[in-house]
Amino acid sequence: MQKINLWELYPDVYKTDVFVDVAEEVVAAIRGQEQDDAAYERRKFRHKAHYSLNREDGIENDALNRPLTPEEVLEQKLLRENRSFT
Repeated sequence: MQKINLWELYPDVYKTDVFVDVAEEVVAAIRGQEQDDAAYERRKFRHKAHYSLNREDGIENDALNRPLTPEEVLEQKLLRENRSFT
């Protein structure tokens, strides 16, 4: 049995240190998950796979994958027609 601090795992729930005894398997699972999370963050940083949805370049619309409204379809159609006449 090992002692773990629940405040370190759940700082938004526990405001002070709360120590509990847990089995070795539980500690190994918690440490394994922490290592997996850290490895994921390193890979994400190395491959520059962090995107901001506040760049105002339209990526937030692509992330939502919403269908076009009838007004947007009409506007695109009119723009295409205007380009073909010029």
